[in-house]
Amino acid sequence: MAIALISACAARAPQPPAAVFPSGAVFHLEIADDPASRRLGYMYREFVGREDGMLFLFEQPDRYPIWMKNCRVHLDIIWLDESYRVVEIAHDQPPCPAVGPCPNVFPMRAATFVLEVAGGTARREGLDLGDPVTVYLEEPGGS
Repeated sequence: MAIALISACAARAPQPPAAVFPSGAVFHLEIADDPASRRLGYMYREFVGREDGMLFLFEQPDRYPIWMKNCRVHLDIIWLDESYRVVEIAHDQPPCPAVGPCPNVFPMRAATFVLEVAGGTARREGLDLGDPVTVYLEEPGGS
């Protein structure tokens, strides 16, 4: 019986890359791990689904600002420390206006990762400062 239970749990593990909030919500991730992909982010996207996310990977902790230029959807921006704990959340950030300046969304705390999800997601899922986010970047046993 224990073997069947373990198998059932393993069958529900999310496919990497993925992030799981404490609420159990699973997000299928796109990874932005170089300057070009981090610069592009969610620019020009018409839609970000309820289970979509983009994880920005950085080499060291810092205060990484996010620019909403050419972004067409509202986003929650979640800064995570090296242990994937939430250090800051910018809720429901609107796209920049078509004309005029586009300010950065600038965090107050240093982070190693930035997770973007559809606007309103963090509140809907009850995500708060200090919460752990489980991140799967590769298959178990992968290199």
